[in-house]
Amino acid sequence: MLGTIDTGAHVLQRRARVVMLGSAVFMLPMLALNLLLSALAFREFDGFDSMFGERGYVGVESTSVFVAIVVQSYTAHLVGAFGAQVLVAYQMGGEPTLGHSVLCVARRLPMLTLTWVLTHWWAVLAALLVVSEPELAAGLSTFAVPFIALCTACVLLTVPVLMTEDRGVASIGRGFQLARTRFGASFVYVLVCGMMGGLLFVFISELPVLLEQTGLITFGSYGYLIEGITSQIALLVVIPLSALATAQLYLQLRVSSEGADLSLAADRAFGRRA
Repeated sequence: MLGTIDTGAHVLQRRARVVMLGSAVFMLPMLALNLLLSALAFREFDGFDSMFGERGYVGVESTSVFVAIVVQSYTAHLVGAFGAQVLVAYQMGGEPTLGHSVLCVARRLPMLTLTWVLTHWWAVLAALLVVSEPELAAGLSTFAVPFIALCTACVLLTVPVLMTEDRGVASIGRGFQLARTRFGASFVYVLVCGMMGGLLFVFISELPVLLEQTGLITFGSYGYLIEGITSQIALLVVIPLSALATAQLYLQLRVSSEGADLSLAADRAFGRRA
């Protein structure tokens, strides 16, 4: 499993401009929305909370959390499609370009949206639970992590299948069929990737705090804004890396279960079959 993440990091390093700029195309709306809501939550928290009450998702705090979870989930779905397009082309000996890769994702945007709704409806329910019953959500978190990892493993390969094999809604079943061939490995991959991604996110996002603690630099009243920006930069690294690693896992499962390496070698030698 570490090999897939290492390969994803390798492609990210070798094609950093394409991966980062292409991911930014889909992530910039999320970054702008999250920064705006973070600023509102910090500056107007007391006023809005007293106006709308402490509970529910009507107040700024609750609304910002709900929107952040849902939008980030959808954006990660799109970035996953972009990462799959780049990595598969790179691993097949091609030269992925920014424009072509973004265009391929844009062409499949309606189907990507539909597959996100069908495979990530639980993320919306989880977001509602977090904002409406935070104490209950915290109590269930111990049991929720394995359950979420299990659900994620079932639909993990939907996006790579959709981008590579273009099967439409059937990509959900095809992705589960591939994951089932080595479901234990897929489940462990979700846990390891989530843990490593979380650690990397915390390290990058907490850099301003560490810098202030050294006493060499202070951000004053702009500290919250700097922390918000570094958090979004952390997402701009973690989400594409996870997307590339997942696409590499898809290729590895196809190689181990279907001998896809032989098929790809034949296509390179004799041309792709119709």
